[in-house]
Amino acid sequence: MLTLKKPLVSVIIPLLEINSYIVKENLPAMEKQTYCNFEVIVLPNEKKPEDQELLKKYQWLKIIPTGKITRPALKRDIGVKNAQGEIIAFIDDDAYPDTLWLEKAVKAFETQKAEAVCGPGLIPENANFWEKTFDEVLKTPIGTGGYTYRFIKKKERYVDDYPSMNFLILKNVFEELGGFNNDYWPGEDSKLCNDLVYKKKGKILYHPEVAVYHHRRNDLKSFLKQHSNYGFHRGAFFAHGDANSRRLTYLMPTVFVLYLITLLLVAFFINFIKINGIIISIFLLPLILYLLGILYTFFLSLLDQKNPLIALTAPFVLLSTHLIYGIIFVKGYFKGTFNTQKIYD
Repeated sequence: MLTLKKPLVSVIIPLLEINSYIVKENLPAMEKQTYCNFEVIVLPNEKKPEDQELLKKYQWLKIIPTGKITRPALKRDIGVKNAQGEIIAFIDDDAYPDTLWLEKAVKAFETQKAEAVCGPGLIPENANFWEKTFDEVLKTPIGTGGYTYRFIKKKERYVDDYPSMNFLILKNVFEELGGFNNDYWPGEDSKLCNDLVYKKKGKILYHPEVAVYHHRRNDLKSFLKQHSNYGFHRGAFFAHGDANSRRLTYLMPTVFVLYLITLLLVAFFINFIKINGIIISIFLLPLILYLLGILYTFFLSLLDQKNPLIALTAPFVLLSTHLIYGIIFVKGYFKGTFNTQKIYD
């Protein structure tokens, strides 16, 4: 619980170097916060001469270079050690907050029983073609299962897992948990949430108005690489037995991949095996349902974006994401089965 009426919030931003996202979007948005009792700690690898201008412009800004330490979780831990706030707010360098972000978050801590508060990462207005395409995939149920609330505003709820792109936690709770488990990257935020909810018996409140605007990846290769990493670490955490990773939703892409492989094998031997037509129809039902989901994604994207090219590209991205995630999940599962200490991809 909070001990101060107007607690200081320490906003932690890890990054390799201070970039245009920080200069043009994040820091100006922080300046417009309706809640004014905060500090922002930015952690680049090196401090540059031009950073001094930012420090003069924003009195609440601190820039702490981390040198050879580049992993985001390690940078966040350094930021927390230098933080003065009772609440720690994590946000990515390619995200910027809504003007009510801190006000709504502090109010949630004051009025709700929660050790941590999180909210959606909405797509920014200036997003490019690929960002909009990826967003259409992320905010559809077939794209992210029951986790669309991470990308669009949904009703308030308690969750047991949330990415650190928009995550606030009481500092004393974060320290009790030992900070991020840096033996895992990415996925250290999932481990933190699992420990908070299932070991400490704490609560994480999702609030739709605790919102930030989070850029998606800028090209297909980096987006698929990102979800390959997600699949790898979710598979490893599934093997570890983490309660917030043992969900059917996370397993479904792998089940789908295995189904497609089986379907191809059956199709290859179709001339040699006599199969009843009803059995074939039942066997093809999952594929038909998936194709209907693809069609749904197309029309939803078309209605939302009014752009035929985005609508045509989104289903392709959806299928590619499921295939890559599903395959790499298996790799992560076997890595996690034989190694429960350090998992890097």
